[in-house]
This record gives sequence, structure tokens and C-alpha cells, in this order.
Amino acid sequence: MPVDMKNLHRSVKILLVVTPSGLTIAACGAGKTMVMEPGAEMIKVASVELHEGKSMVNCPPAVVAQFRSKLEAQLCKPGGFVQGDDLNPTYQFIQYNPGDQFTRWFFGGIGNAGESSITVQALYTDQGGRQVGKIMSEGKIGSGAFGGSMDLERAADEVAQYTLTTFK
Repeated sequence: MPVDMKNLHRSVKILLVVTPSGLTIAACGAGKTMVMEPGAEMIKVASVELHEGKSMVNCPPAVVAQFRSKLEAQLCKPGGFVQGDDLNPTYQFIQYNPGDQFTRWFFGGIGNAGESSITVQALYTDQGGRQVGKIMSEGKIGSGAFGGSMDLERAADEVAQYTLTTFK
């Protein structure tokens, strides 16, 4: 069966337009969590009340609001926590770098050019105000179709996963 070169050429053009240099199609993001201080004793709770602490870096208000929204959605999804003060996670932004979306698009994530990242610290206290844990979570995006965008969801997912796994 002969190859239709006209359609093949058209398909390659579309791929190159949709993905810079034809290298990436989906965002390449990563997340990680470091436990800074585990709780002295394991506690299991039914409810959480999020608190925003004083951040160490300047984050745009839209970034702060989007992070909180994503974190609340993850924590309070079916099978998760209800609103209440059994556990009081206080989060603060300790590192924020929006990166450069054009650079990510242009280089397609090669060598992490233009990479963006955000690091959040979460301090957990129980109903009596005793510290029961402390973590740092990070979200990054190094590439993606059209350069990707700040990956707040990774950082929010990391905090939510630790909270659900440890305290639910």
C-alpha cells in the first residue's frame, strides 16, 4: 500500500505546530514531600481547618487563592475530611519561582530551561494546639505544550496526600 506523502507531510506540520520542536505533548511536572518533623504520636482525625500562615516569599494573590482552593478540594473530597478543628494545618509559601513559560515552550523542557517551582511548608497542630507534624512540599513544571504553566496542583496534591495518609 503506497504512503500518501501529502497527508503525512500535513500531519507532521500539525504536530510541529502543536508541540514546540515536536518534543513534548504533555506537561512534565514533579512533586515531592519532605517530612521535617514527624508527630511524637500518631493521631487520626475526622476534620480539618486550613490556615494560611505568613509566607516567607511574595506570592501573587491569585497563586495563593488557587493553591488554597486546590488543597481544600483534595482534603474535603469524598472519603476525606469534613470542616472542623480536629487538625489545623497551617501552610505558608517558602519558595516561589514562576519561571518563564516562553523559555519552557521554546526549549521544550530540555535542561529544565524556564522551570517554575513552588515550595510550601505545612505545620500541623491538633485541637489543643500541640504540633503533630511539619512537612515541606514542592511542585515543579519544566515543560509542556505551549510552555505549561505554574503547577500549583502538584504542591497542593503533595500536602493533601500527606495529610490524608497520615491523619485520616
